[in-house]
Amino acid sequence: MIATDTPQLIPQGVEYIRILPELVLTIFGMLIMLLDPLMDDRRSQKTLGAVALLGSLAAIAATLYQSQFLGVGFWNMIQVDTFSLFFHFLITAITTVVILSSYEYMAVQQIRAGEYYGLILFGAVGMCLMSSAMELVLIFIALEISSISTYILVGFRRRAAISSEASLKYFLLGSFATAFFLYGVALMFGATGSTSIPTISQILRSGQISVLAYVGIALMFVG
Repeated sequence: MIATDTPQLIPQGVEYIRILPELVLTIFGMLIMLLDPLMDDRRSQKTLGAVALLGSLAAIAATLYQSQFLGVGFWNMIQVDTFSLFFHFLITAITTVVILSSYEYMAVQQIRAGEYYGLILFGAVGMCLMSSAMELVLIFIALEISSISTYILVGFRRRAAISSEASLKYFLLGSFATAFFLYGVALMFGATGSTSIPTISQILRSGQISVLAYVGIALMFVG
């Protein structure tokens, strides 16, 4: 019987651990969105804030547990190393501080809590995923998850004209930046035949690259 090195079509259990902080933040974000319609404004401020805080702390704990399982996962699309762990800790810690500092602000501004806390957690999901992504397409998806949440958060104060203006400007700027990034990814794929960062790195080190690759890198940095 001849053994063949076929890729695993179903991710192994350890691979889910390598995206555990993102999974935790996503679950708590969805839980907040589900609980929000069931509560009145007064109850939702503290209750949903506590759920969001618990989610960010759970994500920090998940990152600590994740540090025991360094390596690549999901067909080499993500990698857990000291670089990604540092940013996971940084992002989840900042998320925790933002949630704590939002308690008083939410009450003063009379902002509906559910969507606010949910979007903060979803934004953190995108940033954490971006720090461990090894694929340009996955980086784009993670960037959009984070950006869309941020677009909405910037315009969350619906009664303030300056908030709506800032959200619109940020959305337009983000749209142009996204176009530059995607065009850079397309040029890089055309020049190297891959969107995998390790593969692109090997090709760049070999010196066998065209001008398209440099243009693609420049456009991605612009985006």
